[in-house]
Amino acid sequence: MFYVVLTFHLLGVAAKLAVLFLIPRLKDVEQTRRFLVTYRKLDITADIILWGTGLAFFFVTSFQYLMQMWLLVSMLLYMFVFYMLKRFLMRGLREVADSRKVHAEKELKTLRFQNLCVGIFSIFLMGCIAFMMMNKPF
Repeated sequence: MFYVVLTFHLLGVAAKLAVLFLIPRLKDVEQTRRFLVTYRKLDITADIILWGTGLAFFFVTSFQYLMQMWLLVSMLLYMFVFYMLKRFLMRGLREVADSRKVHAEKELKTLRFQNLCVGIFSIFLMGCIAFMMMNKPF
């Protein structure tokens, strides 16, 4: 049962991180508006899946396992990645979508740069999480 929950959890993570790969393809304001509407629905679904599977982990693992310090730190880093996605990328997408310009090249360029920075920092944080999962330092 653990692997079923883990599979759905990882699908939710992949859905949330998909925005990092889709933002560079946006060319104009109208395309950004359509993407934002579609992604919001996907994001809400992914949030429900992540909260549900997070709760399900309490039933398929032990409370003692979930309270290990390395896992708690990993979860905090994990939540920080999703916070950065919401804080920077979703705000940038809304700014482009709310623009009255047809192409909004400056705003899209800023959004792509933010996407690159968040993507690189997310990879770093995911690497830290992977290191903690392999070595269990605490």
